[in-house]
Formats: sequence, structure tokens, C-alpha cells
Amino acid sequence: MIVRQLGEERLLCINQTAHAAMSEAFCRRWGNADFARPEPYDAVMLAIGQHDNGWWEWEQQPRLRRDGYPMDFLHHDDPVGKVALWRRGVERAGAQHPYAGLLIARHASLLYAEFPSRDLDETAQAAIQAFVDEDRGRADVLRATWQNQAAAPQWLTPTRIEANTRLLQFGDTASLRVLMPWSPRREIVHCPVDFCGAETAIVMIHDENVIHFDPWPFGVDAFTVSVVGRIVMQTHFAAESEYHAALVAAPFQEMTWQVVRL
Repeated sequence: MIVRQLGEERLLCINQTAHAAMSEAFCRRWGNADFARPEPYDAVMLAIGQHDNGWWEWEQQPRLRRDGYPMDFLHHDDPVGKVALWRRGVERAGAQHPYAGLLIARHASLLYAEFPSRDLDETAQAAIQAFVDEDRGRADVLRATWQNQAAAPQWLTPTRIEANTRLLQFGDTASLRVLMPWSPRREIVHCPVDFCGAETAIVMIHDENVIHFDPWPFGVDAFTVSVVGRIVMQTHFAAESEYHAALVAAPFQEMTWQVVRL
């Protein structure tokens, strides 16, 4: 869950699954004279749009923090449960397309490597390590079982897997920048250029209405991205059942941004 403070007594609660769909919207038009188009396109877009689908069950009964404030993904306090969320998401997306599951697993492993938690107990550390170890062998298993797909060896090179995962992370980062919201300027690194190893950094600048990227990686000059959340009219709850009831009764709100070339 993404929980955005709108005022002293209002919250905008956005499901991780809605954020993931917005992440895909940032990447659908990727590719122009300077940036290659991802391949296999449909499977990569599926991975981006489904990368947080493991949260679906959790978000049907979301939790509160100890102070009664709604729990968000940054404050999630069950690291073993979070590994289970990732594993469920990988399996769910992989059942739709094995390459999508592969990319989501790689995305999670990169996050664990780039943002390590050093205060975890042995059980949590073991759960994370087991997941990362599974990820390391996933591409080998797919190479062995996908022999009837002529293009699969090209898609399954370490360089291509890394580049497609970095595109997923571009969409993930771009969506989170505006939804949280975080600082209005961010350099997003490791953005794929040719999906053969070349990368660049892209600067993202945004406000509440407009988003710019430089350099521009898209095949159109402008497009829109949007997300739908629920407006909850209080910030703290005495019990999770009270919070759940407030979410069910909460009105929807859609937020939309214009993504425009500088």
C-alpha cells in the first residue's frame, strides 16, 4: 500500500497493484531513434504491470502500524512475509509468461542487493537469501525448458535480462516519485539504451501536473499517466477493522500527469 498524506486529516491510499499498472504506462512507449524497444515486448510489459501483484491478498486486509497509522510498503515490518509476497508475485506472473516471472524475481533480488537491511534476524536473512538463490538459477531453468522458442536464447542472456529488469525499475521509480511524492528532481540510473549493455542516466523532473524526462526515451512527444486511489478521511485508527471499513466506504480519486518532452 502507498499512503500519501493529503492534509492533516486525509490520506490517499493507493494499492501496489495500481502503482504497478502506472509503472507500465511509463514504459509502454519506450523506444525511439536513440533508445531501443524492449523485447520480448509483451512479456516485459506484463512483468512491469504485474511486478507488485503479490501484494494483492495483503491489500484486501491491510495492516496498521503500531501507532494506528495505515501501514505502507516502506514500513512493512514482516520481512519473511515480504519474501512470500515476492515469491507469490513471481509465480503468479510466471504462470502468465515465464519471462515475466523471471524479470520480477530479478527486480526483487536487485532491490535486496541495493537496499540491504542489516538489522534483520537470522530467519529473515535466511528467507531473503533463499529467494535470491532461487533467482540465480531461474534463467538456467528457463533456458533448459524453453527450447522450442527460437528467440529465447537472445532474451535469456544475462545482459538482456538485466536491461529489461532495469526498464522495470525505471517505471517503478518514475511512478513512486510522483505518488509518494518524493523530491521533484531525480536522476534515474541504469536506464537501458540498446538492451545489449549500454545504459544511461535519465533526469526526471515533476510537479503535481507535469512530468519531464531528459534525455527523452519515448517514441511519442507526450502522453498521460494516471492512478486511482481511495481518500480516507482520518489518519489513525483504533483497530484494523475500523481501517478496513473506512477503505470500503472511501471515495475514489484519480490523479493524472502529463508526460511531456522538454
